[in-house]
This record gives sequence, structure tokens and C-alpha cells, in this order.
Amino acid sequence: MKKLTLEIKPLEGYGELEFGAAKEEVIGYFGKPDEDEIFEDEEEGDTLVYHFWGKAVSAFFENLVDPVLVNLETDNPDATLFGKAVFAMKETEVKELMKANGYSEIDEEMMESEEFDNEKRVSFDDAMVDFFFEDELLTAVSWGVFLEEIEGE
Repeated sequence: MKKLTLEIKPLEGYGELEFGAAKEEVIGYFGKPDEDEIFEDEEEGDTLVYHFWGKAVSAFFENLVDPVLVNLETDNPDATLFGKAVFAMKETEVKELMKANGYSEIDEEMMESEEFDNEKRVSFDDAMVDFFFEDELLTAVSWGVFLEEIEGE
């Protein structure tokens, strides 16, 4: 298995793993997935998800004929963002960090969920990053790119 730096890189990937990678390359970093599932969507196309529970990460693939990595989600407490331990930060600190690194298109929404009573999503659309907080504590980060951006390279 390849060594992976747990650096969340908006619009790029996760450490050395870049968006646009094939399934085999993702497995090369994380090992065999603990679970996989397909989300079916007639309008947007189906999405394959590999869950690596032991690594606290999920990988999302589009274009199922030749699947490519388009999104990642983690709740790994060791993950960093712009060199900072992001899961040790409060919501206001995460917002300041993103703004300090040039991302300002922010959107916020209280989420209704059976799992969480007080979950809030803070999105930076220009970075394609969603941060999920419960009572000011960061619970997960989801980030990615549009398939069209990968295919256009």
C-alpha cells in the first residue's frame, strides 16, 4: 500500500491521491474497501462509493464505465487542511482558514437528520468543500470536483 499524507486539498485530492484517479489507484492507497455501494441517479448518472472505515474515508467515483475519483469524505481526526489540524478547529476558525486561503463563496444550512440533532453544513462553493458541524465540532469534510473538469483536462 502506498503512503498517503492526510492533507485535504480542495479541488485537487487527498495528499498524493488526485481527483481523476482510477479505482485501482485509490485501492493502492487505502487497500481493499470495507464496503461498496452504488447510488443510482437517472439525471446525474450513477455513483460508486468505496468506504474505507478503518481509514475514516469514503471515495466517490463517477463514469461507471471507466470510474474516476470525483469526491472524498473523511472524518479522520488526523486530517489536515492548509497545514492545520482541521478537526481540532471550531466552525469560526475553519471559515477564517478557508477565507485566508482565497475561498469566500460560503453557504450555510442547518441539516435535518435522524442521526444528528444539531448538524450544520458550511459549504465553500468555490472550493467544492462541505464541512459538517455538530454543536460547533467538525464531524466530517467532503470535497471534490465536477467530472467535466477532470474529463476536460
